[in-house]
Amino acid sequence: MIKRSCLLVFLVMHALLGTATNVIPLYHTLDSLILHYQDLTASKEARIQNLKEGLKGMTLTDDQICDQNLRLYDEYVAFRFDSAFYYVEKNVVRLRHTDDHDRFAASAIRMAHILSVTGLFDRARRLLDEIDPEKLCLEQRIAYYNQQSELNLYRSEMAQFTPYFPDYIQKAQYYRQLIIQTAPKDSYDYLFNYATYTCETGNPDKAIQMMEACLPKFEVSTRTYSIITSTLAYFYQCKKDLAHQEYYLLLSAISDELGAIRENNSLRSLSEILMARGENDIAYRYLYQSITEAQFYGSRLRMMQVGRMAPQIMKLYDLERSQTQSQTYIYLGIISFISLVLLGIMAYTLVLLRKKKAASRQIEAMNSALTAHNEQIQSANILMKEANRIKEEYIGRFLELSSNLIKQSEDRNKHLNRLARDRKLEELYAELKSPQVINSGIRMFHQNFDEAFLNIWPGFISEVNKLLLPTDAFNLSEGDSRHLTTELRILALIRLGITDNQEIADILRSSISTIYTYRSKLKARSFNKEAFEDAIRQIATY
Repeated sequence: MIKRSCLLVFLVMHALLGTATNVIPLYHTLDSLILHYQDLTASKEARIQNLKEGLKGMTLTDDQICDQNLRLYDEYVAFRFDSAFYYVEKNVVRLRHTDDHDRFAASAIRMAHILSVTGLFDRARRLLDEIDPEKLCLEQRIAYYNQQSELNLYRSEMAQFTPYFPDYIQKAQYYRQLIIQTAPKDSYDYLFNYATYTCETGNPDKAIQMMEACLPKFEVSTRTYSIITSTLAYFYQCKKDLAHQEYYLLLSAISDELGAIRENNSLRSLSEILMARGENDIAYRYLYQSITEAQFYGSRLRMMQVGRMAPQIMKLYDLERSQTQSQTYIYLGIISFISLVLLGIMAYTLVLLRKKKAASRQIEAMNSALTAHNEQIQSANILMKEANRIKEEYIGRFLELSSNLIKQSEDRNKHLNRLARDRKLEELYAELKSPQVINSGIRMFHQNFDEAFLNIWPGFISEVNKLLLPTDAFNLSEGDSRHLTTELRILALIRLGITDNQEIADILRSSISTIYTYRSKLKARSFNKEAFEDAIRQIATY
């Protein structure tokens, strides 16, 4: 693994010596990195796992927990959408009602970025509306302006060819101007936004000069390096300098692959250039890799951007097929006219027929790939509908449970206040020592969780029984049909995507060893121990 990593670094350094007039080494390097896609992904996951393991067993303060969540978010932000969202959401929930507005803003801004990337623009806007920029320190205020600008740019991208496009661009420019006015003159935020503003006001040469001077300060494989090179490609596109645009897109794509940055756009843009140049096979290979990385990251926005290119690919291949067929018919007509005289043309016809068959097979393979891609998009839509249904059910249950717990807390406080007022200290102590309130709350939580889960997955228990040996299936009476056992609650959490033993133990108020024992026993009762939990996660809501 170490030798392979060294080889990849060597290839990247060698490629960076190339120029805009000789991009062949860059293409070789990019192809090599794509070939080692799995290794680079595994290396990134191992680094994140080491970060998680480093603090296990340590007692952390609330601030340290928030800082650790932000570190994990920074690792996941361009790697896995759902994991980045999970850690930053914990901070937002924890800090929302505190007085530390800067710490809350630091997490809320990051969460707004994740929501924007996946296309949840309204949720991102509402979250940013909770932040008062006038109360923020300079660093957080600049981050806030950056996120507002980014959100409006994403919205403009989705609103292209509509009357709303100029409004979003104007809002993005407004926040960009605030950054230019606020950020220190030697900071990256100032240089990046000022260069972008300079390009859009008609001076791409100056913008390019600023960004190219800034680029050596950042290492290849970092997200900032990828963004700068991608932006330089856009600047050269404004100049209609295709050679330099391709050069910087290659640098950006190489940085993305080397750093396992799965939330990227350069590969897709590069495939568009190759497609326009007629290099369809290479363009499709890069587009397929872009689809793979978008699926891995979980970005709905990137999947939609890649999906928009599907009709263009079909059009190109249909054109190639039509051209091939037209040429074939012409040659067949000529051969039919002079076949008795020129036997050699018959051989040539056979060659053309073979080419036609090869082209047809290639087109069929492409159609199959596109069909599979459409099926994946349909599956993604089904998952989104399922997620919306889960969200609606659990929000309702959460509000009801919160209201009941608040009511119980108010009643208990009144009762304790009366005891304290009447100086009934023994009764007060007994009341404070009693675990009845906590146990009642846990029962209420279990009841709400069971009912909400079974409303979404009404056939969950029967589907679980299909995966278990007949002698070990769950046999619940009619009176228990709306309640889950501890084992079934563990399986329910696994179906919801919560697989970490510690998280399950925290939710169910149990020990981690108990959870581990239950999971081991459940696997032992199943037909297929290795695939049991994967099958649980596939149980449908309907």
